[in-house]
Amino acid sequence: MKKKPQKFPVRYWAGMVFLLGLLPVTGCALRESVSFSDRCAEVMHEAFPGGGIKVGKEEASVKGIRVVTAEVFGERTDLPAHSPLARDLAVECRFESGILTEFHWTKGPLH
Repeated sequence: MKKKPQKFPVRYWAGMVFLLGLLPVTGCALRESVSFSDRCAEVMHEAFPGGGIKVGKEEASVKGIRVVTAEVFGERTDLPAHSPLARDLAVECRFESGILTEFHWTKGPLH
């Protein structure tokens, strides 16, 4: 008697289970790409939480094979009109091989 051929062999199902198991892992690699200046703006918000910062101009420049600097300018929206505190803000971030290595305020927030 001949065996009836299976529609989907066991190897097929094993492969499907394996691929479905990899889906959550591949989701990490499919992250949306974010620019260095966007990352710097995000750090600016984290460095001054509750500051009500409206991001304006963003610039990034390459300083070497692995070094990028980003400059982000913003404005505080939570200050009264004639406040002695600085309304205009600016930060500079340095990235080496995609890793943030330096962050500093170049203008504001408490001056």
